[in-house]
Amino acid sequence: MMWTLPDHDAECDCPMTDPFLALPSTDYKRSFINAVHEFIDEGRWQGWKPYLLESEFDSYVENVRLMETEPPAGFVPQTTFWLIVDGEYAGRASVRHWLNESLEQFGGHIGYEVRPSMRRKGYGTLMCALAIVEARKLGISRILITCDDTNIGSQKIIEANGGVLQDTIDVDNGRPGLTRRYWIEMPE
Repeated sequence: MMWTLPDHDAECDCPMTDPFLALPSTDYKRSFINAVHEFIDEGRWQGWKPYLLESEFDSYVENVRLMETEPPAGFVPQTTFWLIVDGEYAGRASVRHWLNESLEQFGGHIGYEVRPSMRRKGYGTLMCALAIVEARKLGISRILITCDDTNIGSQKIIEANGGVLQDTIDVDNGRPGLTRRYWIEMPE
């Protein structure tokens, strides 16, 4: 199968100013913190303390960027990108440089999330496609992406980007439910 970037016009109900991936930056502090509030409001990211981000955002960005070269013990190097749409933080894609045993079960090479106010507009599909391009730049030719079995949106995103379901497994990671594991083969 030949993999290509999804057609921007067909797959994304995005504004005509092209969204892009950026490395985490203090330039997007306000919109990132606003996104954190959105995640908290929907019951996710409970550990976040927006008031700490207000005062420690530079350190936060530095720590996220250090994951690429100095990951903590037990973690693999990963490059985090932020999807920027009209100057605003729209979501995050993380590209893990290789897989450890845990990531082979849950997590894979690419993880992503779209902020709640930006969902259902095609940004997840676009962000995943752009992250696949970044993974290819790292020399990863066979990409694993996982999602919860009940996450229909992620299933559609992965499949739109050429993901082929390998299996559905029960992963003992403290999360309820099954995990779907997809592979995307990249041309040489």
